[in-house]
Amino acid sequence: MFFRALVAPHNMCRILDDRGHSLEYGSDIFEQARHQMSSDLRLECYRHLGDRAMFTLGLFPESLTYSRHTISPSFLARQGQLSYTIVAGMKTSTSGQLFRNLSEDFMRCVAALNWVKLYISDPFYQFMFREFQII
Repeated sequence: MFFRALVAPHNMCRILDDRGHSLEYGSDIFEQARHQMSSDLRLECYRHLGDRAMFTLGLFPESLTYSRHTISPSFLARQGQLSYTIVAGMKTSTSGQLFRNLSEDFMRCVAALNWVKLYISDPFYQFMFREFQII
């Protein structure tokens, strides 16, 4: 469910600039977050950056070198960790602890997503998913 929601085009670029245009690049989203007056909007920008960094590194790391704008996986990981740390600092309840854990265990979560990618790419499991209508 999480992956379907994140992959939907309107969710991958859901952060908008002042003119209502989708922001595609992490640096633009960071800049937008810095200028947001509302803490809720700022929190959403940072959470989106963390989610997108983890998703990209976990399931599509090859996409970091395919475009004209290549990005270092370690840079993106640091960006994701920092984003989750900022969100954890802005939250005060159990959700703050959740984002603190996501920040601290960021690379383990990425490794788990790498494993999921390998698992769902295996022809045997693809057959099973189709046969039992799992996906």
